[in-house]
Amino acid sequence: MGDMSELTTDSRIAAATAASVTGPVTLMNRFVVPASRDQEFEAMWTRTSEYFVARPGFVSLRLHRAVSADATHRWVNVANWACQADYRAAHATEEFRRLVGQPGWQEFPSFPTLFEVVTSVG
Repeated sequence: MGDMSELTTDSRIAAATAASVTGPVTLMNRFVVPASRDQEFEAMWTRTSEYFVARPGFVSLRLHRAVSADATHRWVNVANWACQADYRAAHATEEFRRLVGQPGWQEFPSFPTLFEVVTSVG
């Protein structure tokens, strides 16, 4: 996992892509959270999610918890955005940096990745 001091606000943003995606995107963000820290993580995530819900282009948000306590990434955030530009704009503000720069977040490394839908069934 590495030294916790290596975590920065930039590490909380999905990497930039060379491809221009103009349609909807989905953020899938995996978190490393010890089972003993679930309550603290969920409280911080809930406060931070209030920021995103109010941003232009936000579509929906779901937080998932693994049913297996020994999973490495026990929490996964799935957020849908109208487009990549809206996602990027929401993550480029000082308010975002302040929220995810809080000392408590250092305890919960995350691995954000943006996806586009390729196939949909049902």
